[in-house]
Amino acid sequence: MLLRQRPPTPPAQTRPAAIRVVTAGLVLPLLVSLAGCNGQRLQPMLRPLEGTVYIAVGVSEDAIDGELQKEIRARTAMLQTTFRTLQPKIRLQVEVFPEENLPNELRLRNSTGLSPDLLLVNESTARDLVRERLIDTVSFPAALLEQLDAGSVVRVRRTDGTLTGLPMELQPQVACFDRRRVDRSPATLSELLALSAKGMEVGLSLDAVNLAWTLGPLGAIDAVSSLLARQPVTPVTRQGLESWLSWLRQADQQQHVTFYPTEPELLKGLIAGTLDWIPCRSINLSRVKARLGKHMGVAPLPSGPHGSASPITRERVLAFGVNSSPVQRQLALALARFAISPLHQRDMILRSQFVLPVNREVAPPVRSSSVVAAMVVGRQQSMQRATIRLVEGSSKGQREAWQALLTRFLFDDLSPQATLTGLIELLSGGRSR
Repeated sequence: MLLRQRPPTPPAQTRPAAIRVVTAGLVLPLLVSLAGCNGQRLQPMLRPLEGTVYIAVGVSEDAIDGELQKEIRARTAMLQTTFRTLQPKIRLQVEVFPEENLPNELRLRNSTGLSPDLLLVNESTARDLVRERLIDTVSFPAALLEQLDAGSVVRVRRTDGTLTGLPMELQPQVACFDRRRVDRSPATLSELLALSAKGMEVGLSLDAVNLAWTLGPLGAIDAVSSLLARQPVTPVTRQGLESWLSWLRQADQQQHVTFYPTEPELLKGLIAGTLDWIPCRSINLSRVKARLGKHMGVAPLPSGPHGSASPITRERVLAFGVNSSPVQRQLALALARFAISPLHQRDMILRSQFVLPVNREVAPPVRSSSVVAAMVVGRQQSMQRATIRLVEGSSKGQREAWQALLTRFLFDDLSPQATLTGLIELLSGGRSR
């Protein structure tokens, strides 16, 4: 469905003499005299912005449902409400799309001049869209970028200094459990299997992004990284993957451990009460909280003999469309700046507590929230093990083939040796020796 033709932006009106300016997240009164020559020069700067910002929100295709769309619109309404304290005449119009379909959707919209002004997408998606010239790169002052998470800025910065998007929020991966059935989340993978042997229903996903957290604890993350980097296959590489596959087999043989294709199926199981413990993305905690209430438990993912978990933290960025008029681009830039300001970032985490801020001036309230504390640990784990590089280094086809191989392996359709050979060939580009 195409966006409606945008109405012309109404002419701006003169700002009142007493205005409020948001700087570094603080609202300061600024009295300005518009009389005389100085007033004539200042007048264009003081006019309130007015118009509609068209926003496309990309989410995983298997995660789109009515409940998620309702949640996204509620979060957008929260942003608009706080933004109206600065710009009361700007409206937001939001549409939700499967992130996998965005390239085709943007080609169609760009050709008709109706591309969105802003896109909220995963950082890796923004990078791909820039490569295909489906969105614009942008520049922001160094002083503004210095406020943001350094790693996130590095990941969106191109060699020419422009950005594929502006980092907005972080979505760590954590463990979610039902406190009515689980007193304490397992701290290690051994404890996870021991508790499942006693009846705790565990759900795991075979999706590469959602299963990557097990690579670090089982000594396979370096093996996968080296294969994706086209490095020679060594005995250490094989041993790391063999240990990981052995643990997956051991887990699958547990009566109370079930593997699912995707994370949404895990969420449904936890909410319905058929599962007691799952790994989950922090952005999904709100729907779990809505169903489990005070019984929702959140904790860091278990460690293993080779160290801590290696979850992937999703980094969400604001990207910019190619068809925006100068006025629309001004509106989009104003909204993006506000979205990363300490004012909104602090409000965002205090209201939801299901994402982490990218603005380093905003300290997550770890002492008052066990959920936020678990997310902070999840973020630290992902930075220590750099698991996100595994997704960056692999294609969608490789990740789908990875899942197919593991599914056949757990259904005894492939032997451990054949699965190992298949993974090595898949990740190393066909080199199994």
